[in-house]
Amino acid sequence: MNFFRKRKKKYDFDLSPGEALFDAKNVSGLEQEKMEGVFEKPLEEKNLYYPFYFFLFLVLIFSYKAFSLQVLKYDDFLEKSLNNFIREEVLFLQRGVVYDRNGTELIWNNTDLEKDFSARAYIKKEGFSHLLGFLAYPQKDEKGIYYSREYEGKGGIEKSFNKQLNGVLGKKIIEIDAFGETISQNTIVLPEKGESLVLSIDEKIQEKLFQFLEDFSKEKDFQAGAGMIMSLENGEILSAVSYPEYSSEVLTSGKNREKIEEYITDPREPFLNRFSFAEFTPGSIMKIFVAMGALEEGLINPNDKIFTNGELVIENPYNPELPTIFRDWKNHGSVNMYDAIANSSNVYFYILGGGFSDISGLGIEKLDIFYRDFGFGKITNLEGFSEKEGVVPNRVWKREVFNEGWGIADTYFTSIGQFGTLVTPVQALVATGAIATEGKVFSPKILKQKEGEENISEILDFSKNNFQIVKEGMRQTVLRGTTQSLNFSFLKVAAKSGTAEVGKNREKVNSWAVGFFPYENPKYAFVVMAEDGPPENNLAVSVVMSNLLKWMNENELSFYWK
Repeated sequence: MNFFRKRKKKYDFDLSPGEALFDAKNVSGLEQEKMEGVFEKPLEEKNLYYPFYFFLFLVLIFSYKAFSLQVLKYDDFLEKSLNNFIREEVLFLQRGVVYDRNGTELIWNNTDLEKDFSARAYIKKEGFSHLLGFLAYPQKDEKGIYYSREYEGKGGIEKSFNKQLNGVLGKKIIEIDAFGETISQNTIVLPEKGESLVLSIDEKIQEKLFQFLEDFSKEKDFQAGAGMIMSLENGEILSAVSYPEYSSEVLTSGKNREKIEEYITDPREPFLNRFSFAEFTPGSIMKIFVAMGALEEGLINPNDKIFTNGELVIENPYNPELPTIFRDWKNHGSVNMYDAIANSSNVYFYILGGGFSDISGLGIEKLDIFYRDFGFGKITNLEGFSEKEGVVPNRVWKREVFNEGWGIADTYFTSIGQFGTLVTPVQALVATGAIATEGKVFSPKILKQKEGEENISEILDFSKNNFQIVKEGMRQTVLRGTTQSLNFSFLKVAAKSGTAEVGKNREKVNSWAVGFFPYENPKYAFVVMAEDGPPENNLAVSVVMSNLLKWMNENELSFYWK
């Protein structure tokens, strides 16, 4: 039967829905602007993947950024976050000013608009650098944050008294909003200005002593030198110079690299503080201390004559035809102690030190004791400066250094300040002061002292009469001996010169002069030393002190000894 057969509807046309819907005539009159009659065509499955992947990519990026901010860079952003709101700033102090004994500024502070702190300024005169030293300023990193907030002294007074000069840094807290504007600022620690210092130095004498030493060294071809003057009332240092020197301002600023390199390569070592931190062969200035030892031991009467003919001949028991000869710098003839000190007889002091004929001599053990009594072989405790101890040769020293035993020649040469003997200028100064004051061994001071302070480290228990004998010998050295350049009508000076042979072949000499003034009532002791000069130069460095004392007398500074 055909009753159940499927039959086509009359509107079942062979057309696509689109063709019907997009009929231009819109027979039905549907409102197309309201999307009536639009056929909803299903999306293909692959079209859903694109937005999914896009949003997944965004989620991954934001997740990584969040992890980076909150975990990987947590510490950095925490610090930046805090700095955006609270910032701590240092309030720099004013470093203390340094004055000479008369109130003249030697170091002071200048405002520097390019820095948060004051710039250091130094007296514009020669002769002060080793005394005053130099400075390193506070330092900051590339971000402008100070990692070094303190001034740091690098030499001299700036280093030795760094803590007193520095004072205390201040601190300020600043609150800043998100736009970088300052909301509030509070000073929580006020800076404290550094302590000012008054030195015992007289800046006029300091400048002139350096100039006269420099002139002498250049004229006579000496490489370097040092000089000091000390009060015999309280150990105050009136002047302390070292030649050659550097510029405190050049090293403090650090900008002149060419000049700094010149200092570094200079064979004369301008950075070396020669008045306390350099050791030199002293030569004949040691004879006055040998004389004191011989008198204390009763080895000789000061008026007894010893015949000298320019050499001391010691027989050789193994070969009589080859005796050992110890020479003098000239033939002095018959001399007593006053003559021997005044004209610096080597033979006389060979005999006092090592003995000869019927004079036993001190021997190296007692020489060692007497040298050390006067402060050689140990530091003087010079206030504010590092020191070398020097060398007093003895049996133990020679065994340690040369692995050899001690001989008579070693004693002879040690008696005239040669062989292994090394001293610093400040040691020679203190020892000379002990002769002048008849036993007072001072601890030298660089700061001006209060009235009544003596600063005596030791008083030598030696005969006053013996001190007077040696002092008279030093006075005769000025009147008729090797330091006649110090013979003035306006001031009585006592002194002793020394010429020490140095170098592998004794091709150079050190020239020394020590002494005190006035002779009757000593108020000051001095030492002047010129290093590595030609041996043919017979002009003693005492002329440096002579020029200074004449200048002082001519420029109304004679109140120091009157």
